[in-house]
Amino acid sequence: MNRFLIILKRWWPSAVCVALILYATLNAHPVVADRFPAIPHLDKLIHAVMFGGLFGAICFDRVRAHMTIGRRALMIIGMAVALFGLLTEIMQTEMHNGRSGDSYDLIADCAGIVVAAFTAPPAVRRVLGHRRR
Repeated sequence: MNRFLIILKRWWPSAVCVALILYATLNAHPVVADRFPAIPHLDKLIHAVMFGGLFGAICFDRVRAHMTIGRRALMIIGMAVALFGLLTEIMQTEMHNGRSGDSYDLIADCAGIVVAAFTAPPAVRRVLGHRRR
């Protein structure tokens, strides 16, 4: 149990992002549609922000844990977050709760990941005051 608490303390921003993404993507009615303006493809932008945010949270947690975020780590994080996006789309289809998987959502997820791959590492280093590793 102590190890779990240590991991949770170190990785809580990523865990919160995962929980929010699961809620937003798997809940039958995550938000009331009337609260958002009728902007075409707004859901795709939301997907990009959610998965780019998860990518950034993982980078943030890695730097806080004194781990590197070099090219290899960025590729692995990106592939893992994209796989998580794919799994959420599959789960949406399989749960039969009125939601369905959408390949364009997955493309938006990946677009958010790519943008975050370029923007998150320098932002995280700047926020945490670390030099480039």
